[in-house]
This record gives sequence, C-alpha cells and structure tokens, in this order.
Amino acid sequence: EDLPLNVSREILQENRILANIKQNSVKKILDAIKNLNTEDAKIFSDQYNRLIKEGIFTDYINKQKLLEIVRYKSSNSKDVITLDEYISRGNSEKKEIYYIIGKDENLLRNSPLLEAYKKSGIEVLIMDDDEIDSIVTPTIQEYKEWKFIDVTAVNPPQNKSEDELKQMQKEHEKLLKSLKEVLKDEVKDVKISSRLAESASCVIKDMSDPMAGMEAMFAQLGKEAPKIPLILEINPEHELVVSLEKLKDKELFNKIAHTLLDSAKLQEGIEIENKASFVKNISELTKRAIS
Repeated sequence: EDLPLNVSREILQENRILANIKQNSVKKILDAIKNLNTEDAKIFSDQYNRLIKEGIFTDYINKQKLLEIVRYKSSNSKDVITLDEYISRGNSEKKEIYYIIGKDENLLRNSPLLEAYKKSGIEVLIMDDDEIDSIVTPTIQEYKEWKFIDVTAVNPPQNKSEDELKQMQKEHEKLLKSLKEVLKDEVKDVKISSRLAESASCVIKDMSDPMAGMEAMFAQLGKEAPKIPLILEINPEHELVVSLEKLKDKELFNKIAHTLLDSAKLQEGIEIENKASFVKNISELTKRAIS
C-alpha cells in the first residue's frame, strides 16, 4: 500500500538531512586532507591519490575540493605537487596547465615532446597512471580558470617564428619527401619539428584525424581506441639528420629512416611492429659506424 502523504514527506525530509550530514562530513574530511602538513600529505598521496583521481571523475559535487588535494608528478620536481603549486610558479602566461600521459614515468620525463617546454622553462605534469589518467584528465578541462592542455595535442612553445619554420620546411623539402616515400603508410606525414632541441626525431598523433578526439571516450568505455595516424617530425639541426640529408646510399638511407621512426616510437612507449627489423638495422648501422 502507498504510504500516507505525511509519512512520505517525513521520509523525504530524513533522507535530505542524512544527505546533508554526509556531504558536510565529506567536506570536513577533504578540508582536513588539504591542510595536512607536507610530510603527512605525501604519505596520504602515496596511498590514496588514485582514489582522489577516481573521485574527480565520479563526484561532481566535490570535484573542486578534490582538485585542490590531488597531486601529480612534474617535469620540474622530484616530489608530487598540487595544481595550486603548479599555478603559483606561474610558468605559463596563457593560464594553461600542461600535461603528458603514458605508462612509464622515465619515458615521459625524457620524451622528445617535452624538449621545447624544458627549453622555454615551462613545467609539465607527468601522468604515468595511464589507465586512470587517460580517462579522468580530459574531463577536468580547467581548474581555477587554468585550462588543461595535453602536450601531444597542441603545437609546442615556438622557439622559431612561423616564417622560419616555413623556410626550413622548404629548404629540406627533398629530404622530407624522400623519408615519406620510404616510410609509406607507416606515417601520415613527415615534417620539420619546432619541438625538438636535442633529439633527432619524434612522433606525434595526427590531431586532425576524427578519431583523435575520441580517445578519452574509448578509454571510459574500457575499449582500445583505433590507431591514430602518426606524423614523424625531424630535427634538421641534429647531426644524424644533417648526415642523412647528404647520404647517397639508398639502402643505408632506408635503414636510417626506419630507425628514426622506430626509435621515436619507442621513446613515446609505442609498440613497434617489426622488432627484429629494428634490431637488425641498429646492428647494421653500428657496424658501419665502427668499421
């Protein structure tokens, strides 16, 4: 039977009271966590940071407070830092929080994709818990008017002007065309890089591909995202690339071209399809170098 109207109202009122008590308790706990001293905060982060990230994704009501206490590794620090600490350093004039996601902290810290940021003194958050970061981080969007920016999805800080880049692209047009012909369907394009300072090459995803913006959605569904075409970027000032451009031996050119691509993939934690061929190329190139 239906409950009398006055009883239903009492139950609803009790539920509201309980919900308020629960919410107030959660706020007090989160405030207490936020005010932990440095040592205790580190201990808490080591144990529960992953749960905090999950809360950011699932608890919309407390999302802001959770963002105040979550901690991330950073390209500028050995210790994990809060988003407020990142902002306080003021290393981005555009109010942007830069991050890179992957499975291996060491690979991420040494990624060629960060070279332009390091050169410009811009801090990047290192998110090496790919399983959860790839789902949660794209949903954050912004924190205190600072936008979250995936370094793999945008152009890097420009150390060269657009005119300089266009001129370099034109000067090395023949090399770029030859590399693309050798690598064929393995890459969508080969370009001169503005993000490399030390490395010879790097790979980036083609963010113009319709599937590029759907990676987070596939991750949320627990499904593997379709492969997004890769773009190979080369550093024309690197000694290897300078030598490659002068090379007349087509067979050796092909080996170096594939080595540039495969090594760039490995630096980003991307599986290479033909490991045996990569090892063979490295062996052959080493042999020629010491002979």
